[in-house]
Amino acid sequence: MKGGLASSSAPRTLFSLLAFLLFLLLAGALLPRIVPEEVTPTMPLVTPPSTALETVEIGGTQLRAPSDFKAFVEKAKKKEVEVRINAWASLLPQEVITFSSLVSQFMREYPGVAVSYRSVAAGIVGAVKASVRAGDPESAAHVFLSSHDRLGELAEEGLVVSLTRVMARETLEDLRTFFLPSTYNATLYKLHVYGLPLAVESLVLACNAELTRGVLPRTFAELEEIMRRHHAPERGRYGIAWQVSPYHVYPFVSAFGGFYYDEEKDAIGLNSAGTVEGYRFFFSRLLPYSFDGNASQEEQLSLFEQGKVPCAALDQAGLTRVKEKVKNLLVGPLPEVEGRKPKPFVYVKLIMITAAAEESKERLYASLLFALWLALNDKALWYLVNDNDVAPAKLSMADFVKRRGELYPIPLAMLSSASSGTLVPKSPKMVKVWGALSAALFDMITVYNERGREEALRRIAPLLERAQREALG
Repeated sequence: MKGGLASSSAPRTLFSLLAFLLFLLLAGALLPRIVPEEVTPTMPLVTPPSTALETVEIGGTQLRAPSDFKAFVEKAKKKEVEVRINAWASLLPQEVITFSSLVSQFMREYPGVAVSYRSVAAGIVGAVKASVRAGDPESAAHVFLSSHDRLGELAEEGLVVSLTRVMARETLEDLRTFFLPSTYNATLYKLHVYGLPLAVESLVLACNAELTRGVLPRTFAELEEIMRRHHAPERGRYGIAWQVSPYHVYPFVSAFGGFYYDEEKDAIGLNSAGTVEGYRFFFSRLLPYSFDGNASQEEQLSLFEQGKVPCAALDQAGLTRVKEKVKNLLVGPLPEVEGRKPKPFVYVKLIMITAAAEESKERLYASLLFALWLALNDKALWYLVNDNDVAPAKLSMADFVKRRGELYPIPLAMLSSASSGTLVPKSPKMVKVWGALSAALFDMITVYNERGREEALRRIAPLLERAQREALG
């Protein structure tokens, strides 16, 4: 019978199943577990060091590093190695003197590494690209200083070294704790670390205390009152010096919740409601008090130096220039806009290592050593703060500036502005965004100058809509 067959075979089937399960358990206990490397869930982002980790001190800062790197550092101190590296930087004239001095200090401490320093007046990224692509590791840049905003294209083209790939995970973990979080974030691109942060820069408000009765405006309403009081074009006086560019308009865009490009969401927002509102605010509430919408940065700075405007929105280069001529200078973060805090764009100056440095392990290690020494050395950073008003990215020096703010008003203002600012996106997509937005802003200014404010305000939304399409195209 069908039922009888099923009943009589059940005990044998159960016994066979239990025996098979027991075999699997014994096999699992006796045989090694093999997991393919590519699916290991805890696989580190970096290649594990081939040697044990040790503590190494560079620039007065201790961090964990592979023993072979520490051995190289010790040999460089004793001149038991001889390596030459090329360091390039685009610096202001007064910064060149300080940087050259720091290079000399480094070579005295590490005589085994000769650093050939070159100052690149402009277009440093293009110069570095050309030097690496030329294929001559002796003449190419090995270390260079540049703003983080071009990092994306450099990484995509394989021209800069990923520290995630060449340094131990523990070394990177230590490094992360030494810098302001936002500045360390500037080194990240597609889960890799490129370079070390040196300094931060953003827009700040600078005022001539003699013309503002000692007031540094904290709100736009206060600034507007000062602008209104001083604006007299017929006498060659104006309410504000504020350059017209997408970078300089962005604080108002951010205050109203707008954005140009959201790197996390991979979204372009040139036609977003907040962007439109920010541009409308700029054209209706600030531009009427300025000298000329087409005025260059040079013209804006000259007006401020000559006492023809009470306040100006300035970056690091502008502040460095005017501080010698405007004796009663007040500096601070940009004022709130109708209760909203602006989030100006922030640039982080990075020390990056090029692919040309990987020509040999010694050259790579020498480049890493120089970059680490410059980024981690409080004494070296003090010279940049004290002599050049640089806002440091290293936490210990940023705290130093905050504690002694009365001695370092410009670095303090930069740090304050940057703390609430927005990192300039690193994505190569920003090339199209900047181009489309600059063209739209040029047309806005043209309409403003030729047909008046009201027509310019009416054209803002359509022009930003056009810029959005161009940036997406």
